[in-house]
Amino acid sequence: MHLKRILSIGIVSTLLSACSATGTQFAGFTPPAEGQSKIYVYRPSAFKGSGVHYDVHANNQLIGHIRNGGYISKELMPGDYEIWAKTEARRSVQVPLRPNETQCVKASVGFGAFVGRPKLEWVSMEKCETEIRNTVQSAK
Repeated sequence: MHLKRILSIGIVSTLLSACSATGTQFAGFTPPAEGQSKIYVYRPSAFKGSGVHYDVHANNQLIGHIRNGGYISKELMPGDYEIWAKTEARRSVQVPLRPNETQCVKASVGFGAFVGRPKLEWVSMEKCETEIRNTVQSAK
């Protein structure tokens, strides 16, 4: 009986860790090229919604796939962007990107009827600097 419990916990842990980001550790912000803008989308590691991952878009452009404990970054032309993601429901946040500027969006997962729903929040660089340092690059 005890062995079954240990095996069950091991299997669940393995499955959940397979849903996490596995890239390189965040090593600091890189500035955008002259006249460009940069966006970072990060998702702190959390148990709630850990098995849910999704594509993130800036207007109609795919900028990456975000996983639990991961981050993505994308250089974009300056302008106003709708940063959005969708599982069973689409969620978005408006982010203005100015030349030579970097902005951050915090991603997470909220409750949904069948699948967790994306949650996106435009955050200050101070908050982002604190929270993004424990993430790794997210890849599909």
